[in-house]
Amino acid sequence: MADYPGAIYSPRTKTNRSGVVYDAAKETVIFAEDISKDDAEVVAIETELGLNPKGGYASVVARLNALAAKSIFDKFLDLVHWVSIDGFYEDAQGFGYCQAIDGELQIYTGSTLDDWNQISSNGYYRKLFQAAKVMSIEFQISNLSSITTDTIRLYLVKDPGYPSVDTENGIGFKIINGLIYGYTCNGAANTITTTATSLATGAQQTRLRIVFTPGTDCKFYVNDVLKLTITTTLATDDASMLYLAMSTQAAAGVTVSLGRILIEKEY
Repeated sequence: MADYPGAIYSPRTKTNRSGVVYDAAKETVIFAEDISKDDAEVVAIETELGLNPKGGYASVVARLNALAAKSIFDKFLDLVHWVSIDGFYEDAQGFGYCQAIDGELQIYTGSTLDDWNQISSNGYYRKLFQAAKVMSIEFQISNLSSITTDTIRLYLVKDPGYPSVDTENGIGFKIINGLIYGYTCNGAANTITTTATSLATGAQQTRLRIVFTPGTDCKFYVNDVLKLTITTTLATDDASMLYLAMSTQAAAGVTVSLGRILIEKEY
């Protein structure tokens, strides 16, 4: 029994198949160990693969065959590591600035009310938003000086604007006073909805990930936990730029530090 996770066994009810009627004259000897072993095997499978091991496929075999056919070349991957900010455009209101330090991007604002600083890629990521083709983007926050009177935007949008407004075709996270919101916009209307999750100040490793299926939905994860799904005003444009910004609503400078950014798209 050591081979089976008996500790996570939960009681199960066993029922005859439809059409099978109990007959007292028929006997079957089943040892308790066999039943426990069988139940433990079922629990082990459900623990590994979930209650629906076949997923969206016709069978488990079909699912495994589909996975076996995939390769790294079925996806586009890009990793922004912040060795420098070459290839990015920086713009600031006041005395804010950006700097890349050993793989970390630091964004500083000035210390005047409504000061902001932002950075965006000079070129487009093209054909990221295609119907039924899943793409994802993950941002990492590694340090945050304040969660009061400040706003952070971590967007993938068509035209960032300087300063940005929340009407650009794209997706992203908007963080207001530490509270994390999901953002989607189709260029005409937007949806900004809370994830009901707040950040803390100081050093951290907070991973913010979006899994977007154009035309279907946009899912928002915090440290791998699904917090929000948006199905309205979904982004439609096939050319997008990275846009990262911070602003202060007080007479005090604020800082956010970002780790690497990962972009993944299925062909």
